[in-house]
Amino acid sequence: MEAVKTSDELQQIIRLGEGFTCKFKQSGTAHLGRELCAFANATGGVILIGVSDDGRVVGVRNTNRLKSEVQNVARSIEPPLVIGTDVVDDILIVNVPAQNSKPYSSAGKFYLRDGASSQQMSRSEIREFFFKEGVIHFESNTLNGKNARNSQKKLCAKRWSMPWRIVIIAQLPMCRYISSKIGWKLSAPVGCQPE
Repeated sequence: MEAVKTSDELQQIIRLGEGFTCKFKQSGTAHLGRELCAFANATGGVILIGVSDDGRVVGVRNTNRLKSEVQNVARSIEPPLVIGTDVVDDILIVNVPAQNSKPYSSAGKFYLRDGASSQQMSRSEIREFFFKEGVIHFESNTLNGKNARNSQKKLCAKRWSMPWRIVIIAQLPMCRYISSKIGWKLSAPVGCQPE
């Protein structure tokens, strides 16, 4: 969604109402991390702070303090988000551009847009999302001996009961983070030492 810059653009978005790329918040930053995370994991979007759920403009005060709070929430997302903020007609507009470093989490939870709402992903949805985004993939080659040494600090894997391994392409700290969020016990390939 393009950044909103004018009163006419703002009024048009308010008339369209909340949806997959738009969220209204009457005030404050409560649950804002969840909304930012969901937009970042989807296609981006805009959050209008100062608009009630029914589309009534209530405005916000002290926009500089609120902008600072919004930026702090964006920085607390893992990985941190770069967002844009503008004020038009006493409404704080938070622009969440489409992101390239998916998946994003807020307070250790992963969220995704589902129509006009942000929903926490289930364990199976997280796995599916990681596959879709190319963060993990199936690999039939085992990671033994020379193969593993060549891959050290690049791969970590979970053994399944079949000859497949799920391989996460990332540095070991990220592998540990991801595995802790989705409940997998990952073992590092031969020769990998924790950093």
